[in-house]
Amino acid sequence: MVGGEATGVELTPAKGRSLGKKVALRTLALSGAAALIVVGAEVFWSGGVPATAAVVLPSASFGPGNFSEELAAADRQLTLANERVAGGPQDWLPHEGLARAKLARFKLTADPDDFSDALESIATAQSLAPQRSGPLLSSAEIAMAGHDLSGAEIYLDRLDKVAVPPTRAERAAAEGMRGDIAFYRGDMIGAERAYGRADALVPTSGTAIRKALLARSQGQFDEAIRLINEAARRDSLRTPRGMASYALQIGMVESARGNFDAAAERFAEADRLFPGHWLNQLYIAEQQGVAGDFSPAIATQERLADELNDPQAMDAAASLYLAQGNEAAAQRLTRRSASIWQDRAERMPLAYTAHTFENALAFGNPHEALDLALENLLHRPYGDAHILVAEAFLELDRPAEARSHLLQAEAKGWRSAPLYARLSEAEEALGNEDAASAAANKAEELNPRIFDPVMSRLWFGHG
Repeated sequence: MVGGEATGVELTPAKGRSLGKKVALRTLALSGAAALIVVGAEVFWSGGVPATAAVVLPSASFGPGNFSEELAAADRQLTLANERVAGGPQDWLPHEGLARAKLARFKLTADPDDFSDALESIATAQSLAPQRSGPLLSSAEIAMAGHDLSGAEIYLDRLDKVAVPPTRAERAAAEGMRGDIAFYRGDMIGAERAYGRADALVPTSGTAIRKALLARSQGQFDEAIRLINEAARRDSLRTPRGMASYALQIGMVESARGNFDAAAERFAEADRLFPGHWLNQLYIAEQQGVAGDFSPAIATQERLADELNDPQAMDAAASLYLAQGNEAAAQRLTRRSASIWQDRAERMPLAYTAHTFENALAFGNPHEALDLALENLLHRPYGDAHILVAEAFLELDRPAEARSHLLQAEAKGWRSAPLYARLSEAEEALGNEDAASAAANKAEELNPRIFDPVMSRLWFGHG
């Protein structure tokens, strides 16, 4: 799933299970739709993890009040951008504006055609721009949305050599993206330093969200929620969509630590703030599945799968069918989703390889999944990518190699319940009982419900 708001940082993991096999506690980082600007409301929890202090979002101020209105506004901006290109076809600036309008629509819809169109327009803008100028920040942002770290870095390096020096705000945006590049290359210390430099230039909501992702990836859940709240306070626009995305992000953090009641409250909050958004609805459906409310959850997922041709919604519904033992219904969906993922991975491999891995491991061929996971690791060698490789090795009964990658993820600073749950499994398979027990304890410290069977029903928000 690609799309979302603002930073180019991924915040939405995915998870599934193999047909007729054990639950796979995966931590796949979802692309752009994961990259949301977000914050939350009050926390309600009655389970084993202490609730954080109540976080109440600022009130939304102005902007489209629901998804349909936001999409209509995005389409109007796209029409206007096309008119500007028609009026100045040899000027790079209108083409940059068109690329940004297409990117904005992509972040809203997660439609890969929108992203492909944005790539085409930004390439045209680049070809028309004179030396030491051009759409460098926009090019870097679009590259990040497509998981092209090297491409983004090239554009950011060029920004340092432009004829007209970038503004303070532009330098802050560039530092934020440099932090994202460091993060996805497994350099959490470098990411933290870059985000600090961005904040020192101009403290924005986007940088606070980036820092929240970093904290969450280190298992610092309270700090992640505090930073999401800070992002909301920094947000000068405070649109309904923006406020909803903050609520959604807090829900993701709560889900990652097993606070499913609190997560459900946050997802409902997001839907009240910005009704009709398919992403809110997918998370609400997931929590319904966790609660055993399978019929409405699957109905929502299948409806969105049909309306949006969304393979991730298909996979999520398949995971709930499997939770009920309905393998035939799951296979009906995953045959569709596998074809879509493969097509997307062929068109835009950097953007969709990890998602195609997710589907292949859960419902397909673990050998193919391993190839995809290793390809993903080659381009983005951060902690989560190592965990994906370990998942595939465990499916192939190669625990020593899985253990090696999990320890590399831990060495990079990654801390998550799925990491330690999988490490426990690898250690146990290797006969290291004490190490397996220690890893299991670490997993449960981060999420007391990590070994609960309901984890198999989570496709997005397991940690």
